[in-house]
Amino acid sequence: MQYIVIDLEWNQPMSYDSAVYRQVGDRLIFEMIQIGAVKLNEQLEVCDSISIPIRPVHYVKIHPRIRKMTQLGPDELADAPTFLEAMDQFAAWCGEDYALLTWGCDDVSVLKQNMDFFDCKVALPPLCDIQRLFSDVYKCRDRKGLKAAMEMLDIEPDEERFFHNALNDAYYTALVFAKMPDPAAVLRYPQQPRQLIHAGHRSRQTKGETFASMTEAMASETAAQPRCPVCGKKTALEDGYVRQCADKYIGLSACPHHGSLMIRLRFFPMEDGKRLMNMTVSKATAMNRAYVHTKRLQVEQEQARYLEEHGALPDPEQELLLADRTSMPFED
Repeated sequence: MQYIVIDLEWNQPMSYDSAVYRQVGDRLIFEMIQIGAVKLNEQLEVCDSISIPIRPVHYVKIHPRIRKMTQLGPDELADAPTFLEAMDQFAAWCGEDYALLTWGCDDVSVLKQNMDFFDCKVALPPLCDIQRLFSDVYKCRDRKGLKAAMEMLDIEPDEERFFHNALNDAYYTALVFAKMPDPAAVLRYPQQPRQLIHAGHRSRQTKGETFASMTEAMASETAAQPRCPVCGKKTALEDGYVRQCADKYIGLSACPHHGSLMIRLRFFPMEDGKRLMNMTVSKATAMNRAYVHTKRLQVEQEQARYLEEHGALPDPEQELLLADRTSMPFED
């Protein structure tokens, strides 16, 4: 038996208010644009690989975040096969007597939704989850991403193989799989696809205040003087906010009656171009305070290095638009 490690890339609508999304709805949240796969023989050696680009027929305009990550755009996909043609090509390449493996729980759900939507009759074995096996073998408290797993196993990335390309990610996943003590145990971890829905249906963000920009939001009275969750009185922010990632910021303030407070801001781009700011305030623990101070030092060092290399910091508003805010939008 051979092992086939598969990875997928997919596009999403430019807007969930667009005509194309209203037409297909939750039947097609993400449209696949690439299949990458690596075949391992019984000695767990890479013996073949395949990369199949897929021409989207619904979400034909590639989302900027997807294009940035995958380096796939209209030119690369213009002459690519359709989904059904790609699946026939993939199934023919797989052959017979193989196990199908992937990293994590996302690909199986996206693949199933695309197969259902396009009425694909290709028969595939269950996708087994290498990530779950890895977490159990190495006693990880949380699911590890592919990069973290590679670091744990001292696997160096190849300069010519960038991440978020389906073939490259499948290749790296295969290297992780081959280094594990009992790879065949992955067959005990078959995946069950879950129903995908638009994240807005699950947790539409309506709480918070709307501003013209993140700069305006963080300069507002709400952000500059967060209210104590116990007594409701305004407090003074300490040293401004620290960026956690493109859409999340953290800070500290102090209430004279109820002590140190942890402030968390999260930003959401709105369809009208404005920014929704969602704020949560809670009592800060000593660990919270230490984390904020450590994160501030890390950000300052990272920004100094970036300035030295590029001469200017990236635009936070543009980074917000490209931010990957999702864990996958599963129906609960």
